[in-house]
Amino acid sequence: MNILRNRTYEKIIQYVSLTMIVAAGGILGALPLLSSSSAEVRTVISENDMLRTAFAQKISQICEIDTKERPWQYIVIHHSASEKGNATRFDTYHREKKGWKYGLAYHFVIGNGTLSGDGEVEVGNRWKNQIHGAHTANMDCNQVAIGICLVGDFENGGKPSENQFDSLVRLTRYLSSKYDIPLSNIILHSQVHQKGTACPGKNFPMAEFKTSLIQFASNEISPSRKS
Repeated sequence: MNILRNRTYEKIIQYVSLTMIVAAGGILGALPLLSSSSAEVRTVISENDMLRTAFAQKISQICEIDTKERPWQYIVIHHSASEKGNATRFDTYHREKKGWKYGLAYHFVIGNGTLSGDGEVEVGNRWKNQIHGAHTANMDCNQVAIGICLVGDFENGGKPSENQFDSLVRLTRYLSSKYDIPLSNIILHSQVHQKGTACPGKNFPMAEFKTSLIQFASNEISPSRKS
């Protein structure tokens, strides 16, 4: 018990230190969210698993699947580059205009309050059936990358809403922990090796997003939650 308690305190200090480093120096790419050996953390079920929106969506439940999981290695963040939208509209476009057999290119869509709720996480068919994405022009990436799209235009418009940002952090945190995806592999669409794209736009707060992921992970580890 003392060993576990000491490890817990060490991890708290580690994550606080990492957050200070990020804030001071902008060192983001090489920091892992959590060690894959942190079994006590991976089994935590707490209020952090609940999206703080009017929908009270529980991430672990909406991410449940009943088929063999793919070996996910990356998470790619997108914007829809449109003021309005939802999973159904994008699915229709991708099927009818793009001719994609599996429709919706992304695995998850986070609404902005137009055609779906503000911060509502919609789960696509590709996630439910563990099908590769079609959200980048790099097919190798699509095979191992989870695609998350936020409704909105963050290049010519504003930033994600507070609810969207909160949902994105919590969804990404859950997925990265479940599939042992390091922080360095949580990237923007524009960072994928492919033809040029500005997605998800110059106004997407990437530094704040990654710092929030680190802070979120540190908050999951506390002496009151040790086994």
